[in-house]
Amino acid sequence: MKVRLFGTLRSAVGGSKEIEVHVGGRRTARQLLDQLILSYPGLAQKALAQSGELQAGMNLLVNGRSVRFLNGLDTLLHEDDEVALFPPLGGGEQ
Repeated sequence: MKVRLFGTLRSAVGGSKEIEVHVGGRRTARQLLDQLILSYPGLAQKALAQSGELQAGMNLLVNGRSVRFLNGLDTLLHEDDEVALFPPLGGGEQ
């Protein structure tokens, strides 16, 4: 499975834009995040709140659709899915 990372999340995985992850059958988005965090511990503080849920504003997309509009972190994944993880967007002038 391809996992694409954007913005500040890339620094947590050594600067990579994309990581290939073998999920071994059906897994949930939460299990994928857990697997990524085992390999890249710095990703936890950037992506997850203390509750274990995605941080406010963090976006996890499966095949272009936000998990918020699917089954959240319980969304089932398949080996051929494409996952993208975006940090909260911000910036601009006030």
